[in-house]
Amino acid sequence: MAKKRCYLYNFPRLAGEPRIKEPSVLYAVPDKRKWDSEFVFDGEAKTDGDLYLCSVFTCGYPDFLDFSKKIGPERIIAGGYHPSLCPGDFAGSASKTVVGFGNNIDEIIKSGRQGAIKGEFRYNHMDRSVFPLDKLKEAWYAGIFPRQRAFSISTFMGCPFPCDFSDNCYSFSTYKSRKIFYPPAYLKEELKLLNRHRYDYLFIRDEGFFLHPDFRELVKLLSKTGKRIYSFLGPLGGLTEDVMKFLKDSNWFCLTFGFNLQEGYALDGESLRVAGLAHKYGINVHLNIIVKGAEDRTSTYYLDTVGRLLFKYLPESMELYFWTPYPGTRSFAQYRDKLTMEKYRMLNDLNFKSDSRSVRNLHERALLALQINYYKGREYAKLRNFNCGDSLNLQINRLTSLTRK
Repeated sequence: MAKKRCYLYNFPRLAGEPRIKEPSVLYAVPDKRKWDSEFVFDGEAKTDGDLYLCSVFTCGYPDFLDFSKKIGPERIIAGGYHPSLCPGDFAGSASKTVVGFGNNIDEIIKSGRQGAIKGEFRYNHMDRSVFPLDKLKEAWYAGIFPRQRAFSISTFMGCPFPCDFSDNCYSFSTYKSRKIFYPPAYLKEELKLLNRHRYDYLFIRDEGFFLHPDFRELVKLLSKTGKRIYSFLGPLGGLTEDVMKFLKDSNWFCLTFGFNLQEGYALDGESLRVAGLAHKYGINVHLNIIVKGAEDRTSTYYLDTVGRLLFKYLPESMELYFWTPYPGTRSFAQYRDKLTMEKYRMLNDLNFKSDSRSVRNLHERALLALQINYYKGREYAKLRNFNCGDSLNLQINRLTSLTRK
């Protein structure tokens, strides 16, 4: 029997904003015995498919609606963050809407049910063979890994932090205090699958890794890959000097410190303690900073705070993002009625939230200038080592050109 054709899409298209994160129907490729699946990297609407699996972020929602008009909703199954939290938005634009994880995708496809269908979480392995691995970055950090490939794994399902700005909101709202840890046997098999491909860095993409009951066993297992390892930080209490030395001895390359800057933010002594240990043992510090600024020209408070963070933590690399009201958060509930369809495109963490283009430009340029000043500062020169794998000299030239435009 001839196989049917399935196309996989991400909205926004990954050619413009490379991100795939759970819950996503893209993590569950249909049965290869029955389906030929192809991931469409540039978002082109191919019309010869029998099935279209579409993972939709809020900022990609308008593009998805345009796509649905071209293809027709009958062949479309939508999933991802926005469908999981706002399934009603997909009535009339998708035949089925997966709420949550789509690890039972074959059962969903076979089902005669239409509309919203609650998906299931299972210990399925991601099938990376359908993705253009030369283009897809599963995780990226300020372009510090030029011409090198980073693969990622999860060790924990859920989110330990109830953030009002994070696209982890589905995981937190669903699991709350429940902790679902991937067993070592599953992770060992996942690493075998990864090793079929060439890659340079291994990213642990969940924030519960340091809570894992088999933490030390997993660190040793990951270390055996011989790859440079980087991860988010979770709760900090267990990160003692002994643990930091253990991580360094196990190929740990980088630790990411996350910040949500709102008015009244105060430096956290515990976080600074862990950063100091990372510097002591030669583990790179990466800052992931989300800025929630006021919609006016006087909100220099936030910029000053970012500057203080840089010179307190002395990171080897950093990313600066803007706060976003994701579905499932208190903020989105407040913003939703104010949003036109075009404004949905602003709901990603790359845009400052203001209707005024001049105000957005002001804040974006100011934050770029902060990065340039830090990277060119003498404090950073003391940290600079070309073993970090970065290309910051090229980044600085690019940032400088952006501020001149």
